[in-house]
This record gives sequence, structure tokens and C-alpha cells, in this order.
Amino acid sequence: MGQKRTEMTMDELLALPLIVDFKTAFRALGVGHNDAYRLAAAGEFEAAYGCPVRQRGRVRVVTRPDLFRALGLPPDLTRKP
Repeated sequence: MGQKRTEMTMDELLALPLIVDFKTAFRALGVGHNDAYRLAAAGEFEAAYGCPVRQRGRVRVVTRPDLFRALGLPPDLTRKP
């Protein structure tokens, strides 16, 4: 599978923490706000975009490795020193 379109630069993606807030994740995936929240509420975001969404209290988050997989990037990709 090829890379999906992203609304973030590679530098921005590589600077992400291990746990990413949902808004940043759907921006990286190029998904609109309304679609992202509708799909997450229905439990269908992962099926649609390949990125599992976890609930942490009242906040939705994704892991950076899951986000990178959904973007077609190696999940352990990091900046070179």
C-alpha cells in the first residue's frame, strides 16, 4: 500500500510524541473534522483509515506507530541524528 496524503510535513510527523491527540492524527491523515469525529463516534475510524483510536478518559488519542502505519510509513521511523 502506498503512502496516504498527509496535511503535515515529514518533520512535523517525526516530531510527534508517542501518544498523539485525535485532532493531530486526523490532520496528519488528511481527514476532515466532521468525518473524523463521526467515524470515531461510530467506532469506524480504524476501518476507514487503518488507525485505531483509543479513549483516554474523555480524550481520544492514537499512538504514533499506529498513525505511521496508517500513513504507510515504518512504525518505528525516527529522525536521523
